[in-house]
Amino acid sequence: MPDAGSRAESDLGLRGLSHLVIQVSDAGRAAAFYAEVLGLERSTLPWPEAEGAAVLAADGGQHVILVPSEAQPDLRETGVHHAFVLAPGARDKVARRLGAHGADIFTYSEDPPEESKDGFYFFDPDGNRIQLIARADTDAGGAPVLHHTAIQVADILWAEQFYAEVLGLTPVHRVGWATADYARAQAWADGKEDMAPGTRRMDKRYSSIVNNRLVPRVNMQVYFACGAGRLAVYLANQHFQESPEEATTGVPRTGLRVSPAGLARAAERLNTAGWRFEGPVSHDPGLPIAASIYLRDPGGNFIELATAGDAAR
Repeated sequence: MPDAGSRAESDLGLRGLSHLVIQVSDAGRAAAFYAEVLGLERSTLPWPEAEGAAVLAADGGQHVILVPSEAQPDLRETGVHHAFVLAPGARDKVARRLGAHGADIFTYSEDPPEESKDGFYFFDPDGNRIQLIARADTDAGGAPVLHHTAIQVADILWAEQFYAEVLGLTPVHRVGWATADYARAQAWADGKEDMAPGTRRMDKRYSSIVNNRLVPRVNMQVYFACGAGRLAVYLANQHFQESPEEATTGVPRTGLRVSPAGLARAAERLNTAGWRFEGPVSHDPGLPIAASIYLRDPGGNFIELATAGDAAR
């Protein structure tokens, strides 16, 4: 993906990742892991639409919200993950802390050229995959910065249309449209490349004429620029129960930062598109976010468009 320092603002004023709302079994235990191992800073502020959550601050006014949930889908073999940027020395410290916790570090690759080397992945105590990207131009003493998050959808063309045409994000990389992508899938099947879960699959052939009934395939992906961050959309490789169709607010949830004027334009555009949403909803003063629009994308993923509050500036 393009360098994290590059900026790409959508026509709605989407400026990057604001926050991630992640499901965990025990918010206190998960918060200790994210603070002590990853280096996020604990916050005492409440978070709208996240009852019982633990709130942690990343750098640049970004946040990670850990919401307790009794029923959590197993996403370990999907493309769903969350990526942070930090200095190389800081990542080395995280590696040592992970070792002390008995957590495994995985060095597999992803498809974007910038992520084809130097892989660093691990799972939090609840099976959420975290990626750490080391950048020399990052503040060595600062908290990690949210770089991108990856979600999954059942129809990737519909999802691309929604994110590009309705939310105005710019696609910067596609996987699964070029012959070379399928050659890499064959390399993975031959054991020549160690690729991240959710990026490859083995499909069963319809024909019984050939002896080899399974054929390697790349899992289709689209990456969107969103300010300094990225949103990755993966074709789902398995079925998960979706929330009720009428729901607009829930977890997990991806928060995108938007300007106040952009929030008003987003409401107008969603109305024009006939898209179900809630908001703008104003939040209490003194919180990291001031107002939000809540909606679901075509894959059933909860999305929040949020303006920055006083505590995030």
